Amino acid sequence: MRSGKFHQAVLVCEVIENLHIDNPASPAGRQARVIDATVGTGGHSVEMVKKGADVLGIEADKEMIEIAQERLKAKIVQGNFRNIDKIAADNNFTEVDGVIFDLGISNLQLLSRERGFSFSNPDAPLDMRLDKDGQGVTAADLLNGLREDQLKKLFSVTLRPNQVNYLVKNILLRRESKPFEEVGDLAKLCASLKVKESLHPATLPFLALRMAVNSELENLQEALPKAFDLLKTGRRLLVITFHSGEDKIVKSFFGKSGQIIFPGEIEINNNPGSRSAKLYVIEKK
Repeated sequence: MRSGKFHQAVLVCEVIENLHIDNPASPAGRQARVIDATVGTGGHSVEMVKKGADVLGIEADKEMIEIAQERLKAKIVQGNFRNIDKIAADNNFTEVDGVIFDLGISNLQLLSRERGFSFSNPDAPLDMRLDKDGQGVTAADLLNGLREDQLKKLFSVTLRPNQVNYLVKNILLRRESKPFEEVGDLAKLCASLKVKESLHPATLPFLALRMAVNSELENLQEALPKAFDLLKTGRRLLVITFHSGEDKIVKSFFGKSGQIIFPGEIEINNNPGSRSAKLYVIEKK
């Protein structure tokens, strides 16, 4: 992975605007304190620091931290945002002015030939762990070890029932003769899935598997109330989502109190990856 390249963060202007870092209600001379719970390569945090904010970054992926530290003057802790309360307490960073979650993974992670996130690298190991040091179970382990009912539950997060049944049936047949090891082993099975013409047939199965490997939805559900508790009254929690599984959890937590902001046409044209992004904002009353 080349550290000279940075992931293009989405909705950056909207994040800065809605964090209210320059809120005139803040005491004169006091820095706004913001937790970037998914610092990645620092796209949002760089702009927050420019605005004078004191930022605590959290990131599970050690490679992303190394890149972010090249451009970002902030403390970055390697960890999972499900532990945001403990990380904040350990770093004397409670009662904050904002928390931001930018969910999903970066283009750099997708393009890495060693990580196995993308079906475009068929020879890559079927890994998908965000934190190789802290996580033991890989994507290949799940495909090789889960029962039929467990596999169906895993893929039902993103696939329709008929797609799930077809894919799981073929996974079980495949692993009887040879275990899953490389990205191409799964991608080949996905090729016959019937999906929208605009979608690669491996997109949703790979998304479901990545979320399962990293417990992404469970971690988000656990982290949101902890993050909200860290906010001062009148301050904001922001979450950027990219698919319906994340949307459902955020909407359930925010209720009718939150607002949703979409990327504009200019950003979508400049960064097609932002097309599916949504920014959810809630203020602590």
